[in-house]
Amino acid sequence: MSKQTKYHFEKVVLLSSLLLFMFSCNQEDDIRICQVGENILYDTELSHRIALMDDDLNYEEAKEKAIQEWIDQEQIKLEIKHSQPEVYLKNTIRIEEELSQLNLFELENIYITQHLDSVISEEEIQEYYNTYRENYKDETYIVRALYLKVPDTLASTLSIENHYLLKNDKDIAEIKKIANLYATSFYFEESRWIYFDDLVRELTITSDKKEEILKNRGNQTFKENGETHYLNVLDFRTKSISSPMEIERAGIRRHILKRRVNNLRSKAKETILENVKEKYPVNFY
Repeated sequence: MSKQTKYHFEKVVLLSSLLLFMFSCNQEDDIRICQVGENILYDTELSHRIALMDDDLNYEEAKEKAIQEWIDQEQIKLEIKHSQPEVYLKNTIRIEEELSQLNLFELENIYITQHLDSVISEEEIQEYYNTYRENYKDETYIVRALYLKVPDTLASTLSIENHYLLKNDKDIAEIKKIANLYATSFYFEESRWIYFDDLVRELTITSDKKEEILKNRGNQTFKENGETHYLNVLDFRTKSISSPMEIERAGIRRHILKRRVNNLRSKAKETILENVKEKYPVNFY
């Protein structure tokens, strides 16, 4: 809903609230505040107007503002009613129609609240997930790569920088030897693909930096928490993966409930209109 529409509906809600208590309260026992033409501002209505104000005002300031707003509204209404009665009538009809639609919407909400089944079974969630599985797919990267982590105190003495680029078979043998003796974490499977995020889960790398390393099939050295991390990406591909249903469960539940609400709303309007016709018959003259 746009800000303009929201503001417009708030005005209609205000009008409906004011009309409700104006005709429901016992005005004979109410305190009169002021009068414009034949219309009187009573203390009950004034209290409602003050309560609806959002301004950061103290009570006396809010009271003065509310009274002045009511006076302005009544004076403008009398002027348009006097000078342009047809315009006044059209505006009144338009407001009544908008108010009617707003009231119908509230009755629909009551109907939905009373009839909505909020219990959603595991079978329904699984069925929804299977039906719309394509909506839960995302692209990720898989790589063939070398990853090696050793303590900083050893990294500077092992000449790893000379070997982790894997320029020849001798480098591969040397890296595996270092890994077996000194590494706290190591991965290198020449023909096996691994998810890149799984490979570098111990590293603090921005998304942009990941993209740069992958697309350049690059190599990088990171120092974090007293450890040196060596990374050499030999090749990469993109892979489409489905987000697990456990992660999507809450969202799926909201979608199912929203679908039920929409189905009920389409039925609610028809039901409500039929009920009010029976409850409040029309007499034609």
